[in-house]
Amino acid sequence: MSTTAAATAGAGATAVILGATGAVGKPLLAQLVSETSPYTSVYSFARRNHPSPPPVSSKVEFKEVIVDFESLYDGNEAEKAKFASIPAASAVFITMGTTRAAAGSMAAFEKIDRGYVLASAKALLQPSNPATLVYCSSGSSSSSSLFPYLKSKGLTEEGLANLYEKCIILRPGFLQNAERPQLRLMEKAVEPLMNLASKFSGSLAAPVGDVAKAMLRAAQKGPAELKKEGLGEDPGKSFRVEEGKSREAFVVVGNPAVLKLARDQA
Repeated sequence: MSTTAAATAGAGATAVILGATGAVGKPLLAQLVSETSPYTSVYSFARRNHPSPPPVSSKVEFKEVIVDFESLYDGNEAEKAKFASIPAASAVFITMGTTRAAAGSMAAFEKIDRGYVLASAKALLQPSNPATLVYCSSGSSSSSSLFPYLKSKGLTEEGLANLYEKCIILRPGFLQNAERPQLRLMEKAVEPLMNLASKFSGSLAAPVGDVAKAMLRAAQKGPAELKKEGLGEDPGKSFRVEEGKSREAFVVVGNPAVLKLARDQA
């Protein structure tokens, strides 16, 4: 696949998704394999087959690739080869993550939420065919945060921005209508309040379906266009990137812009 074809969604374009069974990943995968998808090939990298995959359009070729992420994290060459074996992707979507409670410890959380994500993104990297990477992070994420969850998300953002030429980071607020295999009691307790508050402010919450739509549309626009349209911004000087890395190559999309991207029909 040529560099031009790999860089633009359309005929022959390939997309990759990590985290297809998660709260945002489920609706995103459904859009990626739908009749209206801008992609003709979609690859999902996961530790197990999707328990209830969405209907796949006849226009889209969909393949699940089962990965041992622990082995990948440890540098296993066979696991790396799985990522290198697919056609060059035009877009890589990452909705993969966990919580400290689900992981069992802070160390395990950081390994899964950051280590697995960065190892996968690195394994997918093809410098001769640069993809646009779109990462679903969290509102208020920062590598300098005092809160471990937000700090880990911020460090992941910086790691991805340093790996990819074009990196789009979505920072949605509270995720509404999230379907999860494990009940998060705090989310259930807070959701009614957030649903009410979101009627008065666009900065607090976003339905998972809207986040998925925003990720898809953000990939099609790219960092430069998002900035031009006022839908994305530079994350600021505290966002650490390697020396010589262009800050034009990455963009942060906050919750109000997530909602606008999802709901604009253009």
